[in-house]
Amino acid sequence: MRATVLAVGALSGLMTGTQVHAQDSVEGVDAQGPKPAVWIERRVTVGQTLSTNGNLSSTNARSEQITEVTPGIRAVFNTPRVQGFLDYSLSALYYAQGTSGNQFRNALNASAQVNAWDNRAFIDLSGVISNQAISAFGPQSVNGRSDTNQSETASFRFSPYLRGSFAGNTDYELRYSLQTANTNTAARSDITDQAASMRLGSRNTGQTLGWSLNASSGATTYSRGRDTESSSAQGGLIIAATPQVQVTLLAGVESNDIISLQKETYNTSGINVEWRPSERTRLFVGVENRYFGTGHNIALEHRTGQTLWRYTDTRGVVNNPLQGGADSLGSSSDALLRALLDNQFRSETNDIRRAQLVEAAFTQLKGSGVNTSFFQNFLTSSATLDRVQRLSVALSGIRSVWTLSAFRSDSSRLDSFATGVDDFAFNTDIQQQGWSLNFAHRLTPLSSFNAALTNQKSVGSSGLNLRSTTVSLGLSTRLSRQTSGSVQLQRANYSGTSGPYNDTAISGFITHRF
Repeated sequence: MRATVLAVGALSGLMTGTQVHAQDSVEGVDAQGPKPAVWIERRVTVGQTLSTNGNLSSTNARSEQITEVTPGIRAVFNTPRVQGFLDYSLSALYYAQGTSGNQFRNALNASAQVNAWDNRAFIDLSGVISNQAISAFGPQSVNGRSDTNQSETASFRFSPYLRGSFAGNTDYELRYSLQTANTNTAARSDITDQAASMRLGSRNTGQTLGWSLNASSGATTYSRGRDTESSSAQGGLIIAATPQVQVTLLAGVESNDIISLQKETYNTSGINVEWRPSERTRLFVGVENRYFGTGHNIALEHRTGQTLWRYTDTRGVVNNPLQGGADSLGSSSDALLRALLDNQFRSETNDIRRAQLVEAAFTQLKGSGVNTSFFQNFLTSSATLDRVQRLSVALSGIRSVWTLSAFRSDSSRLDSFATGVDDFAFNTDIQQQGWSLNFAHRLTPLSSFNAALTNQKSVGSSGLNLRSTTVSLGLSTRLSRQTSGSVQLQRANYSGTSGPYNDTAISGFITHRF
């Protein structure tokens, strides 16, 4: 844990190397005053959770009482040199009945871009620390407090790059990327991924035709698996069919040793189509023939003043189980609610003030300290081939918000020579699906009610399976200008290979911000 804290400190230090204008809350922002460059909010949460099945047992359930104290910090940066966000907390948990060991838990969600030199040299930074399921089929906790089948996992990305132009209208980018994923369990691999890349392309100045050239080389190491190397080069012809439609034709070559013991070379080809009929709507469809077969990337987003609609469908290689997780604040349903609130506050052009408004509205609707995770990845020890579909809908009324999230995934081990032990040691294919319906309603200017219904299923080709249904009800209220409280009742039923069990938990939290 010491290494994790040091990494968080280093990330925070890079991101906060600028003048700070701290604001305590939305009410503390003077709308007529100077625009803040950085917003920093500190908080302390204390809570108590009572669970009827702290050891997640199907035959010998033991009750548990969990006390926790969680200091944390949230920061949003909007300076000429740093833009991004950081949210970090450290929880101390005490288990009165000993169903889990007393422990400290880190939680981090951070992403930033640093303008290191004169709009030419930049550094992208991101970090995620969270508890991840070790196995897709192991016991799950309704409140996230049990350490059974859980491992704290930290992923950090450091990516410096140079960006500029030459010969009038040719843009270039030279980038190095280092990403790590380290987990506390010895049963899964730590992962290090390094890559160097170059991109050249014509600048978009309204012309009908353009071009691009991309080249990269990288290596991925697994502490409990087989290391792999890869390289690729690809050219693109960009066609602006209309002002709203852009088509890119792709062709290239790639070489790797992921599905073979020695490096082999493969031809690649594909097409990308992007349609932007308005600022509120975007559709992207990309299809590419790769060494593993046909990969694709489909993304659709549409928003109105009171709604947000998103659909994604991807099929491709995943080296890191936390890949892509660093850019969203919180769990799936929480991130969707924040995105909807951000859309509603788009009239506020200052990023800091908009972030304050979003956080204040989110806290009022959902409260603090409650675990609302929807979909949790399981840890793997080698590259996988994943098809993931996600649908998200958010609807906002005068005093209420509805969010619906649904997903379906199909995963298989891509590297058949890997020796790492994970769920794919017993399954050639793992399918997961689930949905979550959330409702939040503002009862008074100070108090809100929230409810959620979640269903998930994991099925392996070997017959291993886990199914769960969770219901939660909660109340949150503002106790003073900077203090809020919440109470959450959760009930979950589980069934699967290891046998059926259930858990009922009630949690209470008080959060003070300063």
